[in-house]
Amino acid sequence: MLRKTWWGWWVIALFVFVLLIVPYLLPLGGPPIIAPAALADENGAFAEVDGETLYYVHAPGGEREVLLLIHGFGGSTVTWQQTIPALAAAGYDTYAVDLPGFGLSQKGWDTDYRHATQARRVIGLMDQLGIDRAVVVGHSMGGSVAAHLALSAPERVSRLVLVDAAILNADSGPYSVPAFALEVPVVRRWAQFGLRRGIDSLFGDLLFDAAYQDDAITSALEEGYRRALHTPGWDTGLLGILRDARDNDLPAPVSNIQVPTLILWGAEDTWVAPEDGARLESLIGGAQRVVLPEVGHLPMHEAPEDFNAALLDFLNRRAE
Repeated sequence: MLRKTWWGWWVIALFVFVLLIVPYLLPLGGPPIIAPAALADENGAFAEVDGETLYYVHAPGGEREVLLLIHGFGGSTVTWQQTIPALAAAGYDTYAVDLPGFGLSQKGWDTDYRHATQARRVIGLMDQLGIDRAVVVGHSMGGSVAAHLALSAPERVSRLVLVDAAILNADSGPYSVPAFALEVPVVRRWAQFGLRRGIDSLFGDLLFDAAYQDDAITSALEEGYRRALHTPGWDTGLLGILRDARDNDLPAPVSNIQVPTLILWGAEDTWVAPEDGARLESLIGGAQRVVLPEVGHLPMHEAPEDFNAALLDFLNRRAE
């Protein structure tokens, strides 16, 4: 009987050791970490906003309006690499920003990733860059950040473009997890371990899952997105984003948006339903909607010429 009791205690001790100690003994693995400055673009720069380091790219245009482009979940300034040249060539002074937690901007567990906070950071960046008002373009999750900006600081937004925007269900998306689970350090450590070991296959799968036109996801584009995985804190930053994903209610009803608004959507989007675009059109007074056929959640990559043409048509007609 005594031997059985001791055997049971040894099993419990081994279980506790594996659960609580092993994750801190195993190397995390994953892509090598590189200083963000070494990964920056030629037209890229860093700015300090409220203690956070933000990365942005700038393509000077002409005398037309300033445009500010905000990426979605898993995105970065790379999202707009086929959009920025067309906008700048048309005379628009164009900026794209990496929100904290994404791209080359600062990451880590202790950062606040709620969309309202991200919108305030965008305003802070605008202040630093001397931008009083801008046309704000938001894709997917970035559409929610853009809507927060338009509702909380309408004087800073001249026009709004929502691209496959995750607004109507921004606080209950598929990437949110119970916050209390990740608050436990050992759970967070195991999650880091899993992320770093599985991210290579997961990352490419997500891009292809988002797109309807698979041939739009080139190896060069995929590598561009993957550079975020070489930055410090990308794994704990992603966990922080998941932690904060259920606290993103807009500060006012979307119907309160008063600025001229374009809604751009891929007809084959399986991530954010095209029906959401129709609902946004009905809720935002005077909004116009353009649906791109045979395009999924990444219209700027899947149909760049059509996407740019629709965007410029909206900008040019409103500017006249």
